[in-house]
Formats: sequence, C-alpha cells, structure tokens
Amino acid sequence: MILVAGATGKVGRELVMELKIRRAAFKVLVRDPAKANALLGPVDCAHGDFNAPHALDKLLAGVEAAFLLTPADPRMGAWQTAFARAAKKAGVKRLVKVSVLGAAPESAMALGRWHGEIEEEIKRLDIPFVMLQPAYFYQNLLGLAPLILRGVLPGPMGTARFAMVDARDVAAAAAEVLTKPDHDGKTYVLTGPAALSYAEAAATLSKALGRPVAYSDTPPAAAREHMITGGYPEWRADALLELAAALRSGKADLDTDAVKTLTGRAPIAFESFVRSYKSSFG
Repeated sequence: MILVAGATGKVGRELVMELKIRRAAFKVLVRDPAKANALLGPVDCAHGDFNAPHALDKLLAGVEAAFLLTPADPRMGAWQTAFARAAKKAGVKRLVKVSVLGAAPESAMALGRWHGEIEEEIKRLDIPFVMLQPAYFYQNLLGLAPLILRGVLPGPMGTARFAMVDARDVAAAAAEVLTKPDHDGKTYVLTGPAALSYAEAAATLSKALGRPVAYSDTPPAAAREHMITGGYPEWRADALLELAAALRSGKADLDTDAVKTLTGRAPIAFESFVRSYKSSFG
C-alpha cells in the first residue's frame, strides 16, 4: 500500500493518475475527502491533517511506501518531519520526498533551507528514502496565464537560463521510485530536456500559441509589490524572490538524464507542455 500526501497539488494529481494506470494499491492523505474525490475521481481517502500529527501513526499503519509533498510554508519543516517520524515508527519501507534543487540547511533561500533541514532529518531517521529535486515547474506559468493572454510573460528572472521540468515527469518519476526498491538512498535532480530562460519560454509560447508573447524582466522590488498587492503573505513573496535570485545566479543552468533514467523516456519539452495546456493560455 502506498500513501500519497499532497495528492491534490500539481504533482500529486498527476501521481494519482500514474498510480491508477499502474493499478497500484494506494490511498491519499487529505483533509476533505469529498473535495479530493471531486478532483481526483474515485480514490481511497485517508482523512488527516498535517496540523494534527498525533493521528499520523494510525494513518501510516500498513503503508509500505509513502509520498511526501506539502505546500511551501514556514510550517513545512514541522509538518514533514512529523510525517517522516511517524513513517519510521510505522515501519514504512520507503519514503519519497519532493524537495528542491539546491536543498541544504545552509541555503541562502528559505525554500532551500526548509527542504534541506527536512532532508537531513529524514536521513537521520535511517528510513529508506528517495529525494526528488526539481528546480522549477513548467506548470508555474499557468498562474501567469491571464498576463500571457495579454501578451506578456513577467518575472524577475533576468537573462538566466535555468532548469524547468513538467510536473507530469516528476509524477512519473515518483511512481517509479515508489513501486521499486532500486533507488533507495538516492537523490535525483529532475529537469526537462534543456534549461530555458524566460525570454526563450516567451518565444516558445509565441510560436505555440500563434500570437506574440514578450518577456518582461520585472525588477524584484516591483515583483514583490505586485505579489503583496495580489494577496501573497510577505514570507511567500520573499521566498519566491529568493528562489528567483538563485535562478538568476546561473546555478540552475543544467539538465540531467534523471527523468529518462527513471521513466525510460525523454522528459517532456516545454513546447509540448504549452501545446498540452494551450486552452489554459487562451
């Protein structure tokens, strides 16, 4: 039995589809089973909440492999380490965590520190694990669809090229490592076929959508103001700007063969992603 935590997110939804295709035995950890079934179709739901860690022991009983992904949040360290400890106590044989490229307790960005501290705790627990480290999802651009409809792809990304990956590839990789023991103890950096700049992404959007889309390199201060005005909490706006700064540094200008190694196929190209989600971009 597999337990999927984070099943209603961009990766989790795709993972549920992958596990259904594989006819794997799984259940999803959710706060609202009715909402989960409406979003995911018929699934076995385990009703639980990361803010009630005392209930995790019972939810993890009989689980052989667990998938761990929560929203980015200052509380994620407490959420995920409680889950990992409960998994160890329950005898879970494999814990698959979606982390982030550059995760380390000493990272200059909050997201990197949070994930790095969780990774270190999982390793200290001596539970079989697999870490999946994407840098940036293609699907993040879906949140910018209203602006892309107006012909603009904004972002404080400068001219840097950086690794992007399709959430469907991350889900396919997760399904593989959840169901096979060959990858225990390994960390995989998941990327698309090539690093991209936002300017290159805009050019691809223009070609695939058949209308001009221009990249607007937004100053970080203006981007922060826009996020705060749009309702983002300050911690989230600052964390995203730290991520953007890390991407601008060039340290994420890389591509790996991890998706192909794990799934047996090439990673999805950005142009294919755009065509798949063309209706979302209008």
